[in-house]
Amino acid sequence: MDKWQIFAWLMDDAAVYGDELLIPDPEEKLEDLLFELNTRKEIALPANLPQDQEKLIKILRKHFNDNVTFISLVLNRVFPDEFLFYRVSKLEDEIFEGFHFLSEIIPGFNFYFNRVGRNGFDKYLILNNALLDLADIHWPEADSFQIQGRIGYFLYQGLGKLFLNRPVDPTDRRYWIMATREEYFQELDNEKEVTWSGRKNMQEGDLVFMYRTSPKKAITGLYIVKEDPNFDPWAAWDGFWVNLELLTLLPDISFPTLKNDPVIGRWGTVLKQFQGTVTDPVPPAVYNRLLDFVPATVKEEHELAPEAISPESKAELFIDEADFNEKQVIPLLKLWGLEYQQEYPCNFRFGSQYYRGRLDFLVKDQKGPLCVVESKFKIRNETELIPAIDQAKSYALMLGLSSFIVASPEAFWLYSLERNTENLVKKVETENLSGQHEELKKQLMQVSGRLRPAGVS
Repeated sequence: MDKWQIFAWLMDDAAVYGDELLIPDPEEKLEDLLFELNTRKEIALPANLPQDQEKLIKILRKHFNDNVTFISLVLNRVFPDEFLFYRVSKLEDEIFEGFHFLSEIIPGFNFYFNRVGRNGFDKYLILNNALLDLADIHWPEADSFQIQGRIGYFLYQGLGKLFLNRPVDPTDRRYWIMATREEYFQELDNEKEVTWSGRKNMQEGDLVFMYRTSPKKAITGLYIVKEDPNFDPWAAWDGFWVNLELLTLLPDISFPTLKNDPVIGRWGTVLKQFQGTVTDPVPPAVYNRLLDFVPATVKEEHELAPEAISPESKAELFIDEADFNEKQVIPLLKLWGLEYQQEYPCNFRFGSQYYRGRLDFLVKDQKGPLCVVESKFKIRNETELIPAIDQAKSYALMLGLSSFIVASPEAFWLYSLERNTENLVKKVETENLSGQHEELKKQLMQVSGRLRPAGVS
């Protein structure tokens, strides 16, 4: 299937389903839409909205601090023929991956940026014009509300799903905890199936512990995710919603029990007392401990078994690769005083074909690109290390870099590159990183040509 066929399929689906699913209700108050998008918290509009476009944009940019989601919503309501509502979301990487894929046949999608970002209003204006041009060409008879629905479907259901990046093995079951307030307790009590705010990388078959906040303050049930999450650009929180089915009620696992447990009590979600929690992933070690509070008959009935945790693996200390990056890789790069670009897109050409990859980290200093960091959630043995080396090495070679790092909860491996051959320079176990990070940086700067080795003039 070529790019034109894929594009035609995306546009046809948008024309059919966008009209049904993603057209906003023109009667719904702007204040109510903003309330929902602001995680169901009140947010005020400017006192008077001028009908002059330039004046309105200036007022909105200042009032909402360039927040693209809020500003584009207001502009779409005031000038529906000239501005689209664009929800900045965690699907931006996928959407712009799709733009890049289609840019060969749709030149208007050849953007200089890889995402709009929460406060990227100037980038939004460029994207808005490109999408309106697309609609003018392909749906000339559609009105502004139909165009909003179709473009929304094209972006979030089309490109968002087609290029969805799942950082987990689809065969792996993951575990989550959802926190819900008292006003939703009745729904949980009366309904076996509920729709709840979720996460992009949830998937069918995942298990969800339901935690009820004050006055209950306890885990009370276990649910199963019935299907992959759906994204609603008009919905609260992250916009991802999942259908859950009650697997079993649980004897209350109270917050004091969680807090005082030697394993669960060290978990970040419990340490922050579920403040700000809507949906959080559950680390394997915490899941295994939670099972100890589940009656044996329930575990047998629903085949609930603990996760096998290898003694060689330190991954149980982290929720996933993103959590490892946030807690280990990024703090280390900041400690070293180095700049970095995460999920850095790069294009490679082999013969007549172009390929697009994403580096976990492109690390830079004041002289420019320094090395590639390839991050993995688990590297328990040589078999798991080799593919990570090959991946990091290929990126480093393509970028003309002389070093790369493979990082995991087990260790950090620094390699030098001489032509096409990698050489291990230093390995530091992650648990020893705090005492050896200076030496690791020194070695990195040497193999990258930034620092002469001792004794070399």
